[in-house]
Amino acid sequence: MPEYWVWAAMLNRCKNPSQQNYAYYGGRGITVCAEWRRSFQSFLAHVGRRPTAKHSIDRIDNMGDYEPGNVRWATIEEQSGNRRGTRRLTYQGETLSLSAWGRRLAIHQSTLHRRIVELGWPIERALTAPTDTYRRRAARH
Repeated sequence: MPEYWVWAAMLNRCKNPSQQNYAYYGGRGITVCAEWRRSFQSFLAHVGRRPTAKHSIDRIDNMGDYEPGNVRWATIEEQSGNRRGTRRLTYQGETLSLSAWGRRLAIHQSTLHRRIVELGWPIERALTAPTDTYRRRAARH
């Protein structure tokens, strides 16, 4: 059962100082709740079966512990937007990473970064202004 190996790896990276990624988990104070440490079945009851082989366990609040309400099955793409250094933008009540907004709006992440960080545009303008269609048209011809 693949979920068992995910559970065992989660415990190992939080409790075993000789584990390769311990510094990023247990070494930062990330723990596994007592109920899940004691029981794989309890862990499985809370998180459910892994949807696909492309999903792995992810902490929603990556500064928080592995505990009910703070974990989900996520793809690599979803997890990449949930790192400590990820820039997040809130627009119309929805918060997404810069790259997720870019994918949703078909605007390259570097364009959004330039608009917000370098040019100081407000978020609404950065997300809604059209991109340079001249370059796209020229590239097609």
